[in-house]
Amino acid sequence: MDDLYGLTLEPMPNRLVNYGVTTNGIAVIELTSDSAGAPIEGVNDRSPNTYTHGMMCDIDTAIVKARFDDDVTCIVLTGNGASFFSAGASIQMLNSVTPGFKYNF
Repeated sequence: MDDLYGLTLEPMPNRLVNYGVTTNGIAVIELTSDSAGAPIEGVNDRSPNTYTHGMMCDIDTAIVKARFDDDVTCIVLTGNGASFFSAGASIQMLNSVTPGFKYNF
């Protein structure tokens, strides 16, 4: 996907985060999921961008890629689209996991 950074961002394994590196060494990590964990495509009427375990794993994957890339000088964490924000942890996910998982999440 081409975006305002002038590069093509590639999806991470769970398709909840996109990643790319600009020609001047800026790693861009773009959060791009809705509350059900599906990538945003066009208009979406669900509550956007709740933080899930899958998103956490994708962010971790992108950060590790950036950390071990000698060409990366900084990381920018951003959201997809003008109205993107992080609503926090997915209540639906938190209601379905053990207390230990919640504590560690």
